[in-house]
Amino acid sequence: MHRIRIILTFSFLVCLLPLAAQSLSPQASISLLTYSPGDQLYTTFGHSALRVKDPAQSLDIVFNYGTFDFDEAGFYFKFMRGKLNYKLSAYDYRYVELEQDRRQMDVREQVFNLNPTQTQALFDFLNINLLPENRFYLYDFFFDNCATRIPDALEDVLGNDFQLDTTFIPGNERMTFRELISVYLAPQPWGDFGIDLALGAPIDIKATPRQYMFLPDYLAEGLAGSKIIQQGQAEPFVRSDEIILSGTKEVVPPPEYTQPRWMFSLLFGTFLLWAILTRKLKPAYWPDMVLLTLYSLLGILLLFLWFATDHQATHHNWNLLWAHPLHLITVVLLARKKKGIGTKLYLLTNGFLYLGIIACWDMVPQEYHPAAIPLVLLLAFRYFYQYHQINLRQQVPRVSARATS
Repeated sequence: MHRIRIILTFSFLVCLLPLAAQSLSPQASISLLTYSPGDQLYTTFGHSALRVKDPAQSLDIVFNYGTFDFDEAGFYFKFMRGKLNYKLSAYDYRYVELEQDRRQMDVREQVFNLNPTQTQALFDFLNINLLPENRFYLYDFFFDNCATRIPDALEDVLGNDFQLDTTFIPGNERMTFRELISVYLAPQPWGDFGIDLALGAPIDIKATPRQYMFLPDYLAEGLAGSKIIQQGQAEPFVRSDEIILSGTKEVVPPPEYTQPRWMFSLLFGTFLLWAILTRKLKPAYWPDMVLLTLYSLLGILLLFLWFATDHQATHHNWNLLWAHPLHLITVVLLARKKKGIGTKLYLLTNGFLYLGIIACWDMVPQEYHPAAIPLVLLLAFRYFYQYHQINLRQQVPRVSARATS
């Protein structure tokens, strides 16, 4: 979620420190750091990390499960295929302050109510995870990320003494994974549209309160209501909760007219106006051939994400009903000089198909992005338009012959 380029420069050096052999003093504490969402797509969902602070030993280290190596061979291809390894890194807390100063984000700290034995055990666990053979893991945005790794670690170390709160989201208020990320993507409408296109039906199920914790804000809320057993008594897991670094930067959404639904509506309106203005001219096929090629390329990408990647969230993508490679068949048919009854039937069938998708918009087992409506309407319109134009062109010779007889 959160990529700290400054920190990455130093994290490799800190990872080499012999932290695992270090015993913490009774004054040591471990806390959750929650970074507020930023104005860049990669910071949209915020970030989570653990801070280990021991004033008696001048130790102040942050353990971050959300880092990766930009220089890894095939980085972007691995990311697309869901095969990119993330890793646990450790670095000095002062780099959090440097990043906060640059990004002007809020940093919330929740200090855990742990006794010295529990604190040492969690610190040792983190250092074992920091070893070269353990620090890497296969990243999954929804189910295995910088936030989800933290309650997993707490449960592994503290066992039954840790009681994670899963009641902070009432059952009647639970949202789907898609709805959850859409809330955060509201200031990033194009990012929201792109993610809705790429992610399929698996994210349209309602998330459990535990699953909510893939988002750092909800992890913080879950821990705020959690309990820890101390000397046989259930006590609040969080001892103190405060904003330790305050930012001033506001996330401002772009103007309404630059958002996808308006831009695609403008595209639809442009094709409609062009059809009206050129209705008496010889029809041109190349604009639709270009348009349908773009739809086909999008469909190829969606098929790749479904069948050639390990991203479970990109499987079963019903956007393929309208954005699919079969539009290339239409491109070939339009490129042919002779367009017979088969071509007309194919165009007419597709036109009704895309009107049917609009009519059944809420019945598809996946939540479509509203900005896709003008794109599907555009498909229906252009298929009907080309069917009509071919009919007109084929009728002209017969009319001329009748007039001269």
